[in-house]
Amino acid sequence: MAANQVDIIVVGLGAMGAAALYQASQRGARALGIDRYDPPHTLGSSHGDTRITRLAIGEGEMYMPFIQRANQIWAELEAKRGCELFHQSGGLIIAPEKGAAKFHAEGDFVEISARIASKFGIAHEILDAAQIAQRFPLLTPRDCDHAYYEPESGVLRPERCIQTQLELALAGHADIRTCEVVVDYRADADGVTVWTDKDRYRAGKLILCAGAWMSELLPAPNRGDLRVCRQVIYWYEARNLRLFDPSVFPYVIWIGDAPEDFWSTFPAPPDGVPGVKVLSEQYHTSAEVHAISREVTPAEIADMHQRLTVQRLRGTTGRTVRADVCLYTVTRDEHFIIDFHPQSRRVVMASPCSGHGFKHSAAIGEALAQMALDGGAELNVDGFAISRL
Repeated sequence: MAANQVDIIVVGLGAMGAAALYQASQRGARALGIDRYDPPHTLGSSHGDTRITRLAIGEGEMYMPFIQRANQIWAELEAKRGCELFHQSGGLIIAPEKGAAKFHAEGDFVEISARIASKFGIAHEILDAAQIAQRFPLLTPRDCDHAYYEPESGVLRPERCIQTQLELALAGHADIRTCEVVVDYRADADGVTVWTDKDRYRAGKLILCAGAWMSELLPAPNRGDLRVCRQVIYWYEARNLRLFDPSVFPYVIWIGDAPEDFWSTFPAPPDGVPGVKVLSEQYHTSAEVHAISREVTPAEIADMHQRLTVQRLRGTTGRTVRADVCLYTVTRDEHFIIDFHPQSRRVVMASPCSGHGFKHSAAIGEALAQMALDGGAELNVDGFAISRL
């Protein structure tokens, strides 16, 4: 690449950026990816060893083409690299039959998921509390709980997904610059200039998908449209880890009576972190990304286990084998941003975020590359326009 001149620059190489760089490289574009750290890493939003992927997307039917295409791409990547990116564990969404808190801005997530599954021909069941406990004896539902069960869904391996796409992008003659921070960019009639703390680059098109750092790169009027919320992921010691293998234990999304009662747990792949992963989500407190604490305190570890985990799950001790901080970048309506910059169609902006983006990332990366290189995406992104905010 002569004189730092390329066809396309991708800023941020997490889930979306790695996918976009890979897709651009497969198109033969001279592509450059830039990340402030060295991905895959634990400092952003795309880590955690396992991430849930569902077939019926209760957040809205507009996501269905993305999950369908993403699943095709994950399978293609597995075939290309000969590695396992997806574990079919099945999955449960549990909630009280009446009065459940909203999940990702949607109410009655069990019913919505079932309705979408029926419309799209996705195998599923509705289970009552007794059926949940009988089929999954490690779980302890209340009498008022019911569940949407989806047997063909499961978990992705996020670090492996990112690494696979970055390796394939490099094999496709993309270039990657790590530990380099983008400080400014400017589009003109002939292209886009990007300045980092180390160099200056020039490209025909630019894709911005910097996760928790996106607000620093959005147009000034839109910087308040994104908030960054600190989430914590815990892996607790299991009394028998084999009982949590993906072949016998599903992911669980458990929606309580109030937002603070939300809780999820995950199957434990045999080559993954040797513990049972659990998490909750909080959206009431946000902060500037640089001010967020990366330390997980003993009080947080004890609260997660005592207040939420032991009430719902058997088979773990209170000892953590690992704990990480994850950054959720949240829009006002908890839906994504996938759009062109208001002042230039040479710049594509993406914040597929709010805690439910990873499962779609392979397809979103393809759409971002198409928008940059072709001027539009094959999948409909109209519902993700930044102007709605």
